[in-house]
Amino acid sequence: MAFRSPAQNAHRSRRATVVCLVLCLLWSCRHQDERHSYLLEGDRMTECIYESTRIEHPDLDCPAVPNMALANEPRRLGRNEREEIWDLTLGEAIQIALSNSKVIRSAGQFLSPGNPILNNPSFATTTYDPAIQQTGSLFGQRGVEAALSDFDTQFVTQMVWGRSEAIQNNAFTSGGLPPGSTLVNETGSFNSVLQKRLGTGGQVAVSHAWNYTGSNVPAALFPSVYEGNVRAEFRQPLWAGAGAEYTRIAGPISTNIQGVTGVQQGVIIARINEDIALAQFEHAVHQLVHDVESLYWQLHLAYRSFDVQSESHEEVLDMWRLVDALRRAQTGTGGPQEAAIREAEIDLEGRVAQARDNIYSVEAQLRLLLNLPVNDGRIIRPVDDPVSAKLEPSWTACLSDALVRRPEVRRQKWNIKSLEQQLKAAENLTMPRLDFVSAYQVGGFGDDLLGPSADGRSPNNDLGSAYGTLARGNQTGWNLGFEFSTPLGRRFALSQLRAVELQLAKARTLLGAQEIDISHEVAAAFRDLDRNYLASENAMNRMETARERLQLAKAQYQNDSQRYPIDNVLRAQEAVTQAQLAFLSSLVQYNVAINDLNFRSGRSLAENNILLHEGGWCEDAYWHAAQQAYHRLHAWENPHLCQQPEALTGNVMLQPMEPVPYEPPADPPVAPQDDELPSPLELPLPEAPEYLTPPQRPRASLQLLDPVSSERPALSPMTGTATLVPPPVE
Repeated sequence: MAFRSPAQNAHRSRRATVVCLVLCLLWSCRHQDERHSYLLEGDRMTECIYESTRIEHPDLDCPAVPNMALANEPRRLGRNEREEIWDLTLGEAIQIALSNSKVIRSAGQFLSPGNPILNNPSFATTTYDPAIQQTGSLFGQRGVEAALSDFDTQFVTQMVWGRSEAIQNNAFTSGGLPPGSTLVNETGSFNSVLQKRLGTGGQVAVSHAWNYTGSNVPAALFPSVYEGNVRAEFRQPLWAGAGAEYTRIAGPISTNIQGVTGVQQGVIIARINEDIALAQFEHAVHQLVHDVESLYWQLHLAYRSFDVQSESHEEVLDMWRLVDALRRAQTGTGGPQEAAIREAEIDLEGRVAQARDNIYSVEAQLRLLLNLPVNDGRIIRPVDDPVSAKLEPSWTACLSDALVRRPEVRRQKWNIKSLEQQLKAAENLTMPRLDFVSAYQVGGFGDDLLGPSADGRSPNNDLGSAYGTLARGNQTGWNLGFEFSTPLGRRFALSQLRAVELQLAKARTLLGAQEIDISHEVAAAFRDLDRNYLASENAMNRMETARERLQLAKAQYQNDSQRYPIDNVLRAQEAVTQAQLAFLSSLVQYNVAINDLNFRSGRSLAENNILLHEGGWCEDAYWHAAQQAYHRLHAWENPHLCQQPEALTGNVMLQPMEPVPYEPPADPPVAPQDDELPSPLELPLPEAPEYLTPPQRPRASLQLLDPVSSERPALSPMTGTATLVPPPVE
């Protein structure tokens, strides 16, 4: 038996231990699906989640808004509670809407499947939108401050230390160290740079750097040394991207990313985007004022319709009492007539309830536009009467106002202005890139960074201080030249230019289409105005005739109830009710047409004395603005430079346009040649048939009463503002 030393036994034990560990590892990988056992295991099983996604709610501290928290139960027909009447004027309603509406709504959004407030809140119009655009920082949505940030001075500093040790194999490459020795290097780098972009597209940079090197090389002058410089650089584009005009439009050329930023990152484009956001916000305010006024008159109509239905219901009840009295006196028939009245009374009772529900519905819609709670214990009742005087607006004045005041037109004009500026920048980028580059530096060298100049080793004994060497300015360097680059073919630049040209042509075409659509909208508003006014006159004539018929039917029934049944009275009463409702509806629609004319003409805000302006700034902002104005006032002007850039805005004089008659094209369209069929232009036109014009019947007209007069109209007690002028006797 061979003798094994203790060292051999220990080595064998170590190999056995390694083999056991490898086997345990393989066994654990094989049985990884089995349940593991732990020491001191108890009943520690908690909830086990067997799903990766599920509907959860975020942990946010968002209490309900006060208007919703204090809302009472909504009004409906099942709740007959007397509530406080809130008499509200139209001006007060508009003021409340403007004061409460941080989120601007429109009447068409209520119960709409496409309501942006519920489906896409990011696209809902709010009072924050102009400020969001002003403070934007994304590509294509940058505000003025973000665009000006390209010209902020950038400060960059860097401090890096290092040490390396390496065994040398060659005495020639190791600086005199014998082979096998260790070369030790200690390094330090200190860099600071100030960079500034100029409004002309150039760039200025001032840098200061020190590099520390310490080594054990015996052939070096100093075992440790500081080397550095102060350097000034200047770069100015001379061709593509040169000048303040390009920089104001597209921003500094060196910051543009080809195909991403384009030519719309400058201060001018950012300013135009802010004006576009303001135009969109103003359009939303126009729509809000228009919808509030329309719903105000609709609520007025709902109240007046309820009054008419209630009065008609009371009239039918009075007729029922009369029929019952005649039946009891045995001077009239009972059963059939009483049943007819009962049927009419039930029908009117249902219509009264429907009219009351209409009040609740319209009042709730108006509350939504005013951003009021569903029910605050008060019910809104309009107190302003609709206008009944005939309005004869000027077509040229309304059309001129529409083409100047409409925010949609102004927004499109700003878009055209933006594309015109982008076109200038795109034309500039079709040129080659030619930059003037220059740099100048002063170097420093020394054994110590700071200290005495004497070093005791150098020939002149003056390299002891690195800053001393730098201050003497003997070690200088400079470079001066030009840098030229251009893509062969320039396909990207030309494609970008063509795209901007097409966008500009499209924008101008759309502006013309908008003006045509606006002219048709104003014309439709004119037609609605006349139609509703004539409809109100016709409804007044019909209402007076129906009242005369009702009085005659009542007199006939009271004189001879056997010959003239109660059905004639009921039909006459129904005719009066429908005539009154038609008159009220046409009068309200006439006021809605006036409101629509103001909206189509862009005068909704001016007619309601509404002016849009930004909120106040802090005191420091006003002080800073005054300081900037003071500095500009005392600046020195350079006569060789353009001091006044191209104007972007101007004062628009609202002067009525002179009507221009339409002239057909000089060259009429030529019909396609066809040998078999005649040209449509050569076909004879059919003669117009002759119609007999019936004589015009004299009509009544509406006249506005003197507001000081105490006389009230006898034929139209519902409006209080109109009277009936009988037709002339021929």
